[in-house]
Parts: sequence; structure tokens; C-alpha cells
Amino acid sequence: MDVQTVLLSPKGRIGPRTFLRGFILLTGGYMLMQLGEIFIAPVFGLLSLGFIYMYVCVFSKRLHDAGQSGWLYLLFLVGYIVVNTIITMVLLPMLTPHAYEMYMEFFSYVMNGDSVSAENFMQENQFVLARALSPTLIASFLLSSAVLGFVGSRLPSDPDSNRYGPPPGRGGASQTFS
Repeated sequence: MDVQTVLLSPKGRIGPRTFLRGFILLTGGYMLMQLGEIFIAPVFGLLSLGFIYMYVCVFSKRLHDAGQSGWLYLLFLVGYIVVNTIITMVLLPMLTPHAYEMYMEFFSYVMNGDSVSAENFMQENQFVLARALSPTLIASFLLSSAVLGFVGSRLPSDPDSNRYGPPPGRGGASQTFS
């Protein structure tokens, strides 16, 4: 199975090893796009949206291998959002206290209903805040992705053919990304 099939088609099945290879490749590429958005140009944020489709493809095929619908990826997405939010809130004051103070100032405007001050604060500080938050966001992204990748790789494979196709070949894993 080639990289194009693994990353760009939601059909079929992939085993845990191929899943991890695709997942690691996507995670590295997505992280580079996010860094590009923060430090180079905001257009990288738009380019990174294509990675969402590739994540859906990789997870769908892994879920298919477990005999499940690819739509269950939505549960992985919700889990990722919850885990990422928790990790970010824990790491933010520890890794970037200055960014945490800025975030709390913005949040106080929002909670007090002062939308004009909140908007002005964000317009004046958006680039400073984005750069200040980057260490925390990168760490939380990597930790959340590690949890998601671990869970995805630990799904039990269906040893028999199922409605999504035959089981991935044992020798096919070595040909992936060749």
C-alpha cells in the first residue's frame, strides 16, 4: 500500500503499523504547518486544513480494520478536543506564564461582557499572544496526538474479511510508503 492510498482514501483497511506510520507523518506535517502559520504567514493555517481529510482517511481505515464504521472517528475527534483542552489548561501557566496572564486579561473582558475591550485587546495582541502560546500549544498538540495515536493503534484488528475488505496483508506493512 502506498502513501497516497493510506493518506488520501478513506476506503479499505490498514493495520496498526501502517496506521502509526501514516499518523506520525500527518502529525509531523500538521505541526510544521501550524508553526508556519504562527511564525511565517497565516496562509499556512489554510493549507493545514487539508490535513483534516487525511486524518479522517487514516482513522477510517484503521476503524474499518477493527470492523467499525469510519464515522466513529468523530468520537476520536471529540476525545482529542477534550484531552487537548485539558492538557493546554494544565500546561499554559507552567510553560508560558506571560501568555497565561494575557489570556486571563482577555478572558476577564469577555466574562465582564466588555466585547469592545476584548476585541481591541485581541487585535492589538494577536501576534504576540500567538507566538507566546506556541510552546504550550505545540506540547499539548503532541501529547494529545500521542494519546490519540496510541488508542488508534491499539484497536483490535478483525482477522477475517469484513464489509470493508480483506485483512491487510502481513507483508504489506513493509511496502508502505515505498
